Amino acid sequence: MWRTRPNITELAFLVCGILIILVGWAADFQGVFEVTSSPSGHGGSAATFPLRLFMTMFGVAFSTIGVGFENFPRILQDGVQAKRYIVAFLFLADGSLHLYAFNDHLGDPFGAAFFAAFSTIQLAVALVIPYTRFRLNTTWLAITAFLILAYVVTRTIAIWPVGVVEDVDPLGIVSKLVEVLTVLVLVSLLQSERAARRSFDGPTASNR
Repeated sequence: MWRTRPNITELAFLVCGILIILVGWAADFQGVFEVTSSPSGHGGSAATFPLRLFMTMFGVAFSTIGVGFENFPRILQDGVQAKRYIVAFLFLADGSLHLYAFNDHLGDPFGAAFFAAFSTIQLAVALVIPYTRFRLNTTWLAITAFLILAYVVTRTIAIWPVGVVEDVDPLGIVSKLVEVLTVLVLVSLLQSERAARRSFDGPTASNR
């Protein structure tokens, strides 16, 4: 039976992975204030993007070590649970990218609040998805689909309260690729869970 909470090894690596992400974000945050006099609307630059991507990948990869060490044989046998872990790590990656998007929108109160809220939600949800007894996959799917839709709309037309057409930047492109992959895995997870329920209900009904 799968645990409803991480053991000490998983938790240690998950927490350390998030700390790596937060250290990268904090360093980037300090760098933003060093260039606030720049005429650019965003604090980020092409030079910082590789470091942002590296810190995100490093934090997520580090988090997977504890999960893989503790659960590797069982993950190979249980595809449904493996997909839950994949979704969790994708949320962790996207939440990290949205932390950097928060830095890039410090001059825009609405944008900063938006990315602060969603990055916090995604990082918190990443710790919950593999262990919660409540299967909220449709909720995670709705959140991810909303983020993709919001990106497309704000890069196409100027809407309130943004007021301008946002630039297409490398950070946003990578974030949307992660979100598209999240949607695909979530849809597959929903299908697998429905199939598992049907296979469980079939024998039960035949024995009545």
